[in-house]
Amino acid sequence: MADIVADGVPPGLVELVKAHSRATISGDIETVLGDFRPDRRGQLIGSAKLPAGVVASQLQRIEPAGDGLIAATTCYSTADGIDTYLRARWIEIDGGWVVNDVRNLPDTPPQMADVGPAEDGADTPFWEALRNSELRIPQCDDCANWIWPHRPICPSCHSFDHTWSRVAMTGTIFSWIRTWLPFAPEFTGHLPFVTLVVELPHAGSRRLLGALLDADGVEPEIGMPVVGVVEAPASPQGWPVLRWRLA
Repeated sequence: MADIVADGVPPGLVELVKAHSRATISGDIETVLGDFRPDRRGQLIGSAKLPAGVVASQLQRIEPAGDGLIAATTCYSTADGIDTYLRARWIEIDGGWVVNDVRNLPDTPPQMADVGPAEDGADTPFWEALRNSELRIPQCDDCANWIWPHRPICPSCHSFDHTWSRVAMTGTIFSWIRTWLPFAPEFTGHLPFVTLVVELPHAGSRRLLGALLDADGVEPEIGMPVVGVVEAPASPQGWPVLRWRLA
């Protein structure tokens, strides 16, 4: 397969990218680190993830990506035919080209190992509803106040009676953040990803936290409409999670 080299790619960068891939495969850590932007090495080490036993690489495409960046997508292959795609964006600093950021493709947000109901089981109905692709939020039986985060007593009228009511999985972005650093082991291979706080208009403007799907290169804005997507659990014993997608 021939390399796809777009106009505007500096001479010599294609070979530098290929040499970086070969160093990655051979485990030449010194060369790999030397190609990283010095002030981002800690971030870059945990950004991307390759399977064990990678034996070959193929540059798929290299092209300008704006703001002085050059994006190079490389396919890494194992002996048993597993292909993993990484996109590294290179930038010129002090006359030399270095990796500014790198990520796995396609972009997928991480799923934490401890996701699921609280130890006391008080929010189990929320997670059980996700198994049925539903969003349910507790609502006071006496005053109709929406109670989230869940608690045993209504903060409005102090009633102990409530019902887990079904709510439309639509909302608007209240706030958001893009995570670049591997603060947890599960983050490796999923950086960067975007986390939203979503306001639910059909549940008294209560707010839920969740990752944004298809967030690569997206700049969310406060107030943007989003729709919920239930993602299957990572294991048969796990719990599904609620993600968000721009409407």
